[in-house]
Amino acid sequence: MTDLSRRAVLATIGTAATLGFAGCMGGGGGDTAAGVPLSDHPLGENLGDWPHLGPDPLEAPATLVVLDDPSCSRCAAFHQNTIAELESEYVASGDLAIAVRPYPVVYAWGEPAAHALEATQARDDAAFWDLLEHYFTEQSSFGTDNVLAKTETWLGENTDLDATAIGDDARSEAFADRINATLSAGEEAGAGDITPATFAFVDGTLKTSFNGSQSTATITTALGL
Repeated sequence: MTDLSRRAVLATIGTAATLGFAGCMGGGGGDTAAGVPLSDHPLGENLGDWPHLGPDPLEAPATLVVLDDPSCSRCAAFHQNTIAELESEYVASGDLAIAVRPYPVVYAWGEPAAHALEATQARDDAAFWDLLEHYFTEQSSFGTDNVLAKTETWLGENTDLDATAIGDDARSEAFADRINATLSAGEEAGAGDITPATFAFVDGTLKTSFNGSQSTATITTALGL
C-alpha cells in the first residue's frame, strides 16, 4: 500500500489528517465513544482473527486493543514496558486479552514492515510477536531500503518459516486488504495518526481510549484490573 493509497483510504472516511511523521507521540485520552460494545466497535470486526495474547478478545473480561507502528519508538517503549507487565500480571490468569493490529502511520519503513508482519502472522502467530519485538528492539537499524531484506535474514535465522515467501508477500502487498481495514477502522475509531492508540474494553464495552504510550497503572485503572 503506497502513501497515496493509504491517504485514499483515510479520505474515504472524511479525515483531513496527513500521514507520515505525525504519529508516535505522547498523549492522553482519545475519542472514547464510551459505552460502545466491542462487537459493534470499528475495531471489533474480525478481531478474533488478529494477533492477540490471552483469551478470545471478544469474550475476555477485559480487552485492550492496541494499534501500533513497528517504526514508532513510543510503541516500542509501550510494548517493552506496559504490555510486558500486563502480560505477566493479567494475561496468563485469563483476566485480560491484548489484541494488536499493525497501524503504519509513522516512518516510511513501518509500512513494508507491517506487510511483513501480516505475512508472518498468516503463517505463525508466535513468529508475529517475535518479529514485532525484533522491529522494536532494532528500530534504528531499519529503513525503507533494507527493512524487508533484513526481515528475511532475521526470519531465516530465527524461525522455520519460508522467509523468502514472506518477503515476496510483503513486496507484493498480499495482505493490503487487512492493513487497509485496520487503517480505516482506526480512523473511524478516532485513533488518527498518533501511535500507539489503545482502546480499553471491560465486559465487552468500551470504557476509554488513549493516544500515545501509557503507564501500566493508567491502563489497569481504565480496565478495572
